[in-house]
Amino acid sequence: MKKIKLAVVGSAGRMGQQIIKEIQKFKSINLIAAIEKKNSPSINKNIKKIKITSDKETAFRKANTIIDFSLPNSTLETVKYAAKLKKKLVIGTTGLNTNQVSKIKSASKKTAIVFAPNMSIGINLLVELVSQASNVLFNNDTSVEVLDIHHKYKKDAPSGTALELGAAVAKGKNFNLKNKSTIKPNKIRKKQLGKINFYCKRQGNIVGNHSVIFTNNGEEIELKHKGFSRSIYALGAIKAALWLIDKKKGFFNMSNVLGIN
Repeated sequence: MKKIKLAVVGSAGRMGQQIIKEIQKFKSINLIAAIEKKNSPSINKNIKKIKITSDKETAFRKANTIIDFSLPNSTLETVKYAAKLKKKLVIGTTGLNTNQVSKIKSASKKTAIVFAPNMSIGINLLVELVSQASNVLFNNDTSVEVLDIHHKYKKDAPSGTALELGAAVAKGKNFNLKNKSTIKPNKIRKKQLGKINFYCKRQGNIVGNHSVIFTNNGEEIELKHKGFSRSIYALGAIKAALWLIDKKKGFFNMSNVLGIN
């Protein structure tokens, strides 16, 4: 198998550290660069014998694949260099707006990119199940709740995963999510017929709990995923990087990686 020469952006963050830990199990992956923002206290420190740097362009020249779990502005900078240098890219950053995602799609015309708000294999199976359930269950006599529960450090709400689950409900019935939801985070549970409510809670060290609940007058169906460790996201990102090995360009998601759509 072709060797992956990997650069990790956001290397000192929770996900970056988890990815670097997990890649030790893969003989076909070599960590060759670790990147953090310029004002990070981690700059010039070593992680697995690699000195952390803020110089993306220089670091990326040595790599053939990049994994980025950082912040939206940092990710867009990564996208610019990945397109310029023709480096394969896996993006797990959340909180990107529509315009920023459009820029990622444009860059994918020059290189291969996997973009997923949630890299967990289980979550991506859940998204597919939610779409199928919505096709059968959702109508004006049904309420949908998307439960989005994360650790206290999680900034975006609804999370990228919650929004993807909401989009899966919409996809199942072929409507625009904005027509059925305010898409704003609510701190109370609400059942509204023909509507989708996002209930968001941030507490403790919860890795990530997500549910989609369909309720009508006669019954309730809940599709649920609970994450026990951040390793599920790291391993999903690594799986995506391995899948990209023979891809030259294109915009992909985890459903493509897993072959479930």
